[in-house]
Amino acid sequence: MDRVRTYGVAASGGVAVVASIVLVVASRSHGDFGPPEAVPRGLVLGLLFSVPAVIGLVGVRRRDRALLVSAALASLVPSTLSVATLPLVIPALLYIVAAADRTAATRRPTWLIGAAIVALGVGSLVGLFTNTENRCWVAFAAPNGLVYRDAAEAEVEGEMGGPGQPTAAGCDGGALTVRGAGLAFVLAIGGLALALGAPRPRPVVGS
Repeated sequence: MDRVRTYGVAASGGVAVVASIVLVVASRSHGDFGPPEAVPRGLVLGLLFSVPAVIGLVGVRRRDRALLVSAALASLVPSTLSVATLPLVIPALLYIVAAADRTAATRRPTWLIGAAIVALGVGSLVGLFTNTENRCWVAFAAPNGLVYRDAAEAEVEGEMGGPGQPTAAGCDGGALTVRGAGLAFVLAIGGLALALGAPRPRPVVGS
């Protein structure tokens, strides 16, 4: 059995499945009540969490031990964020099994590149979650439903339901921002570029 291909591809598939679940769960958690998100949380998280799958596939194709280990560590980082991402531990272990195969190899500089890939993955999540904002809104009744408007926090605490007054209000203390999402994607794309540009390992004799 080709352990690199079997376990590596299975790991990337597992990461993709978890990323898809996170996309759906995070999108539905916003619900139908409240204004549309300025930055769709589900889409952003789903795309970021799928990055290790791409890095892992590059590692499988090249049979590169350092990239497979990098994909494993990059999968472990978001696994601690919630119950939905905890299953990422399983693909991480599969990547480690693939990397341990004797036919996998790497060049010394690739270990440094792998460390940079993991650091960029951590940085992308830190950049995303440290650049949030408190977004408040009020809703007014209209013939076609509710009309939402951004509001100051003081407006949210005012009276509701009277003539000319909003019928609902709320705040999201962890709303994602365009700046945070942009920074996260720049760092994630940097990690992918490093993986694609890493020197190819020398073939293992007898593989």
